[in-house]
Amino acid sequence: MAEPLPSSGAARATLAWRTLSGWGAMLALAIGLTVVSGGRPVLFAVPGLVFAVAVVAAPLLGLVLTVITHIIWLLGAYAPGGIGLLALSKVFTGLTFVAWLHAALRDHKALTYAPHMLALALFVLVVVLGPVLTPAFEDSIIGIGKYAMMVLPYFLVANLATSRRAVRVTAIAISAAATLAGLLALVEFFLPGTDLNFGQGIGLGAHFEGGTLEGGLAIKRVTGGIGDANWFSYTMATALPLCVYWFLAYRSFWIRLLAVGMALLFAVGIVLSYTRTPLLGLAGAIVFLVWKRRIPLVPVVLLAVVLGATAPAWLPAGFLDRFFSEKYLREGSTPMRREIFGMAVDLISKRPVLGHGYQQFGPQFIKNSRTEMGLEWERRDEDGSEPARLLRAHNLYLDVWVMHGLVGLLPLVMMFLLLLRELNQVAGAGPPEEAELAIALMACLISFYLCGMGGHSQELKIFWIIAGLAAGLRRVVFGSGGEGDGTLTAR
Repeated sequence: MAEPLPSSGAARATLAWRTLSGWGAMLALAIGLTVVSGGRPVLFAVPGLVFAVAVVAAPLLGLVLTVITHIIWLLGAYAPGGIGLLALSKVFTGLTFVAWLHAALRDHKALTYAPHMLALALFVLVVVLGPVLTPAFEDSIIGIGKYAMMVLPYFLVANLATSRRAVRVTAIAISAAATLAGLLALVEFFLPGTDLNFGQGIGLGAHFEGGTLEGGLAIKRVTGGIGDANWFSYTMATALPLCVYWFLAYRSFWIRLLAVGMALLFAVGIVLSYTRTPLLGLAGAIVFLVWKRRIPLVPVVLLAVVLGATAPAWLPAGFLDRFFSEKYLREGSTPMRREIFGMAVDLISKRPVLGHGYQQFGPQFIKNSRTEMGLEWERRDEDGSEPARLLRAHNLYLDVWVMHGLVGLLPLVMMFLLLLRELNQVAGAGPPEEAELAIALMACLISFYLCGMGGHSQELKIFWIIAGLAAGLRRVVFGSGGEGDGTLTAR
């Protein structure tokens, strides 16, 4: 004979007892930490433990914080006491992983699967085997850790953004992080004395450049808390197409006004970064959205004409010179990039299949170059002002090929293409809101892929987060065995 189910009163009593026990355990741990620390109050012990419990109880909270701290490197790099393992991005990622694992074991939830994950698995395998496949053992070990902090957010988004609500919240977190980065860029531009650094070379403050423009004009290039003007601009260009989703998927006047405001902020951020490549990315995204009939062609052409005609009146000083002046084309980054690209091709020809190893472009550049640029980089590496490993190929595809060889590049490019294919399938099968998001994410990825033509952007977390969101969205639309509330099945 079956035992009777416990009454609601008994269930409430059990829940109250468990809650009281949890608080008691946290208080005991806080007291213990205070005693161990020599009597110094551990002020944040109880709030920290409460927050950890909250994340485990509500994994979506941890996911939002993981997304924001991985996109805005300034926040993610903050580590109390200078302890690297306590960096906010690592703490939030770890807590969210525990929360996901707890929920997955409790609810018997299957892992999210998408075809592009096979290509990703091959790329990860190449990275993991880097210490064996390439001559750079120590740097390849470092690379494994770096890529782990890219793949983990991807994994968490793919396996936690598995309901309509979770997908929407994740998209909000991406747009919110990009918006915060754009606002930080405005602070850098209008308050040039701002200087904030939490370590790892990532700080808040505009970078000043001068000497290569006509008349020796110096320019301020904003970084938006992402540590580098180029990477900040790629982040803005990648996030901007999401504004189209917010505008088209929701009819609320305030949401549409906010979407327009975010789009303007991201565009201003790109301009203030004085970077050329994101304009190529945005152009590709706009062409795609026009082709998909998400934005009309005639207004886009008219807007381009108006902006082009009035550009000298509103563009910041030095912007046009940096793009078109003969002096900058002769003395600026253009000839440097030609030399960097040429060296990348030369290094690829020496080890085309397996590559040279993680972060090996700079050391190999110095070793094989006797030009003025090579000698300057050698001097900087020797005096410690700029280590050689920081010099990269300024092209995502060349950079990956130099480091990981063709065995690494091919699966990564295959992953890029499969992501577009999967999102296109979602756009054709999903409900209107999910279809709009799929098309917007395709535009985001296209912009990112094109930005990669001018920068080694594969380590930008916004790409990995968007890729994870694409996997989660696919699961929501096409369903998954055993998926509960919030999962749709395409008809």
